[in-house]
Amino acid sequence: MQNLHSSDPLEATAGASVENNTAPSQPYSEAIAGQGAPRRWPGVLVGVGAGVLLTLVGSQILGGREATPPDAPEPPPAVATQTVTVATAAPATVADTLAINGSVQATDLLTIAPQASGLQIRQILVREGNAVSAGQAIATLDDATLQADLRQAQAQLSVAQAQVTQRQAGLAQSQATLAEAQANLARNQTLADRGAISQQELGSLRTQTITAQESISLSRAEVQSAEAGVRSQQAAIDRLQTQLTQTTVRAPVAGVVAERLATVGDVSAPGSPIVTLIENNQLELAAEVPQTQLDQVAIGAPVTVTSNADRRIQLQGTVQSIDPVVDAATRVATVNITLPPSDLLRPGIFLRGDITTSSRQGLTIPATALQPQPDGTAQLFVLGEGNVVEARTVELGNRIAASGDAVAQVEVLQGLQAGEQVATSGVGFLQDGDVVTVVD
Repeated sequence: MQNLHSSDPLEATAGASVENNTAPSQPYSEAIAGQGAPRRWPGVLVGVGAGVLLTLVGSQILGGREATPPDAPEPPPAVATQTVTVATAAPATVADTLAINGSVQATDLLTIAPQASGLQIRQILVREGNAVSAGQAIATLDDATLQADLRQAQAQLSVAQAQVTQRQAGLAQSQATLAEAQANLARNQTLADRGAISQQELGSLRTQTITAQESISLSRAEVQSAEAGVRSQQAAIDRLQTQLTQTTVRAPVAGVVAERLATVGDVSAPGSPIVTLIENNQLELAAEVPQTQLDQVAIGAPVTVTSNADRRIQLQGTVQSIDPVVDAATRVATVNITLPPSDLLRPGIFLRGDITTSSRQGLTIPATALQPQPDGTAQLFVLGEGNVVEARTVELGNRIAASGDAVAQVEVLQGLQAGEQVATSGVGFLQDGDVVTVVD
């Protein structure tokens, strides 16, 4: 109990501890008290270290329980970064083609020239590009001279007709004279048979009869000559009337005016055309094909025709003919491709075409799904589970040009399977692994 009142704190603490312990611990407290202060520090350090160790172990246990709570929430789902449209890779007929280039020309280019010559052109009624129908007036010529000639010919016809009337009257008179001479001859023949008149008088009557017959022949010839004069004048009138109709130059067939070659005031001539006309507005593409590729071109093969200068030109033509002559210098032949009527076509414009040489089944997708790469390859984005897109590099085949409402397609040779869906819009902003929203 005295140890409890010791001035040494450690000693007081130790004494209190001994007094509170049970009897078996008494020798230990006495040993501590008997050794003095230097002997008390190891026990204190041991107690403090044990407490720190227990504290650390408890912290680790409690900390581990906090780090892995039994009801931890799942990570939030990925957020879509882009809205896209998709298309399904599907089998389709793919054509193998031969690329060609050429110029547009008229299948039949007609030169319209006046038939009446020596007349001034009074009016030209059409311009380049105008569509005309068969028989439509193209130009008119000055017909004043022809009108005057026609009036003169009509007057001469009247004179000729009067001459015919006069000659017919002379013929009638000659016929009457012959009838009278024949009657006198018959009457005097009876008298001569009776001896009432001499044979000399009878011979004179016979001569008169013969003369009257010859007069009739002459009158008939004169009538025929006068009638021929009438016909000649009528022919002249018909010719002049024909020339008058020719003063209106008309289109022989329907077509489109390609070029106007004359102006008002020019003098007409059969060899001087006024306009050129594309018959039925039928144009063709004259394309040059190397001799080594001619065996790939068949008559009647379809041709897709486009223009680098005008994207509106999307036409379907047909191989019409192949010129039989191959140019000896360039070793190319001309292939003529018929073109459908179009207001966009003009003779002389340059077009390109793809002649179908064969066809087969292939896997196609819209051309808008492709993303060209700097190394020359093509990449697309395939839609996977959870609307996650996967970037793929694909090998391409032929291209199918847009036609009507159908968009341009491209054949995929490797890197894609039928039925897979590919992004067709916004592909330039996509990256591998992006989550997208698919819209119609």
